[in-house]
Amino acid sequence: MKYFHINNIKFNYTLEFQSSYKSDHWKSNAPLIEYCETIGINIPHYCYHKSLSISGNCRMCLVELKNSPKPVVSCAMSAKSCLNNSEVFTNSPLVKKARENILEFLLLNHPLDCPICDQGGECDLQDQSLFFGLDKKRFYSFKRVVTDKNIGPIVKTVMTRCIHCTRCVRFASEIAGVDDLGMFGRGMDSEIGTYVEKTFQSELSGNIIDLCPVGALTSKPYPFISRNWELKNINSIDFSDGFGTNLQVYLKNNRVTKVLPSHNRNTQSIDWISDKTRFSFDGMFSPERIVQGFITDGKGKTNYPLTWKILLEEIISTLYFQDHLNRHFLKINTFVIVFDNNVSLEVLNLLILFAKKYSFINLRRSDGNPFNNDVESDFLINTPKNLTNQSDMCLLIGVNTRYEGSTLNLQLRKRYLKGNFKLIAINSSVDLTFPSTYLGLNLNTLKSLIEGNSFVCQELVNSSNPTVIVSSEVYNRKDSNEIRNMFKLLKKNLNRFYPNWNNINIVSSSLNEAGANFLQNFKPLSVNDVKRSHSMYFINTQDNSPNIKKIICLKLLNYFSTNSSPKLIVEQSNGIISKHYNALLKSYKTYNYINLPNSVFFESNGTYLNTEGIFKKNIKFLSTVKQAREDWQIIRKMFSYSKKINFTSNNKYDNLLNFNNTTNMKFKNFTGFLYYPNKNLTKFNFHLNKDLSNNMKYIENNYQQSKNKLYTTTFKLWISDFYLGGKDSYSERSLTMIKCSKLFRAEKTNFNFTKHFCTF
Repeated sequence: MKYFHINNIKFNYTLEFQSSYKSDHWKSNAPLIEYCETIGINIPHYCYHKSLSISGNCRMCLVELKNSPKPVVSCAMSAKSCLNNSEVFTNSPLVKKARENILEFLLLNHPLDCPICDQGGECDLQDQSLFFGLDKKRFYSFKRVVTDKNIGPIVKTVMTRCIHCTRCVRFASEIAGVDDLGMFGRGMDSEIGTYVEKTFQSELSGNIIDLCPVGALTSKPYPFISRNWELKNINSIDFSDGFGTNLQVYLKNNRVTKVLPSHNRNTQSIDWISDKTRFSFDGMFSPERIVQGFITDGKGKTNYPLTWKILLEEIISTLYFQDHLNRHFLKINTFVIVFDNNVSLEVLNLLILFAKKYSFINLRRSDGNPFNNDVESDFLINTPKNLTNQSDMCLLIGVNTRYEGSTLNLQLRKRYLKGNFKLIAINSSVDLTFPSTYLGLNLNTLKSLIEGNSFVCQELVNSSNPTVIVSSEVYNRKDSNEIRNMFKLLKKNLNRFYPNWNNINIVSSSLNEAGANFLQNFKPLSVNDVKRSHSMYFINTQDNSPNIKKIICLKLLNYFSTNSSPKLIVEQSNGIISKHYNALLKSYKTYNYINLPNSVFFESNGTYLNTEGIFKKNIKFLSTVKQAREDWQIIRKMFSYSKKINFTSNNKYDNLLNFNNTTNMKFKNFTGFLYYPNKNLTKFNFHLNKDLSNNMKYIENNYQQSKNKLYTTTFKLWISDFYLGGKDSYSERSLTMIKCSKLFRAEKTNFNFTKHFCTF
């Protein structure tokens, strides 16, 4: 019988361990430090963080083995080999003396600038030297000085503080997949850097700030702002992509100072976050932000700042007079409300109520194409937890996972590093930080694959549980319904080899794009909507909306002519007046423009449905500025103001729905209607939760499918600039993102910027 000693306590690891812990963990060659953390023994170290169990140069996680001539490094020694020696000691005099010596060497060249270091208060070296170090030193020579490296606008380097733990190097090569950082030199001349002068070009570069145990790598936009004990942290979610990653937002004096990753309950881990998630929050509080509502008249283009009462009365009175004109001229001009995919479910529910009460209101999305969204698998990731763990092949169609979802790209890279995993892409050739086979970007390639005329078909058949990942932007094509039918045919063909296979995953490009598809089949804004509207109401729409760009450009080119045009444009946003709306005002000869300031993401409450089908909740933790209000508050006020007027045109279909939303409690109760019916489903009302997929298959098989009309255009990647090219509302005004984009474009293009201009 063998025993195991930790802290001078003897453990029987042959019987009790196998009965209380998983045997596969015990048989693996996991580091001893992981086992000690499993049973509650904390070994002082800063070599272990998430998936980085680094056998670095710090050697602080030392333990003593029985009959061993010297201490061993627990993060580099497997638990299986250690327990063969029967006894391990973590607090013996030999271990304590060895840790004191290691700390003495670590502080040999480390500068004593803790009062001015941004890592002060959350530095591992401070904690280790306090608990395990000496109070005096034996070296009095001059400390070594290392020049700082410029690795980009994200990370600030003070390389004199570096202790060569190589965490950043391991993260860059193993996690980020960008081999830019490394250690060069020997002995006292060892340094960590890029060897040649260059920047660390990775969308995950900000994570090395959290990994660095000392103040060698700190945040460049966060210098000398605050200390850790002065901050208050709040849980929130990410707004930059469709995954809604959990975040920790740190506040000081009611201002956001920094953003860090938070715990993910689904994966039981802490996710890596992108640079846009970490640093684009300063775009919310840009100096260009509008916090005062105003009206711009069509004659002198003069801005008149007004109160909320006058602004809302102006909108409602305009609707009233337009309603009378419609009745006199026997026209059906509508009031079009255009919203973005970043609005919350509460706002969408209230807009649906508004549109159902008045027949002249039409709801339109700024982007997208109408498709049948009756089945949730057509717009969600169907296997969010084990997306690629049980698969050995992945097919990417029109998606750049590195830019559209960094979380998903990390899962794919992690699965690739395990081995026996093939990646095949039908899109443009991009660097995904792991090798992949590109078949082309033409639609005929996908067509031949689904018809069974491609060599990839054998790979799909011979692989185990293949995974297909598609970008939601593919559905913005004119032939989106036909492409959807092609995916259904692919699923039908693969069901012959894999029963009940449904591993086609749709990656959303916006935070609540899946939520908008979940609620209702909203149509996108079209040219006919602009022709037949007397007023247009834009909610959080962006400059980079390709659909709105197309409509404005067609009008400026006189591609179509119309006698009627929107006489009033209302923009509910928190940014500057869009240049496209200025073009819209000029091209359509709009008389008035009204701007309604709304709150930013951290100043409002909201519920969102991410691309994995998980409801995400955002809590308001910042007070609103001046006249800005939340989106649902503004729309609710318009709802109440509209009750004061009787609209006479098409009165037969108006006022059919009436809802008392005077209080916030009643409004919240209504918006929870999605949750309560699903909560009450039990095994006793089985007729409500029965799977209807078999009936749908029966209906589809009994009807002959029509021929699909496909366009031979290529699958274009919708995002080329990660920092400024997303569909979020704030990265375009972020100073940090602008710097990153400028540096990215300067290094990724074949043209050099010259300082002098040619003269003729």
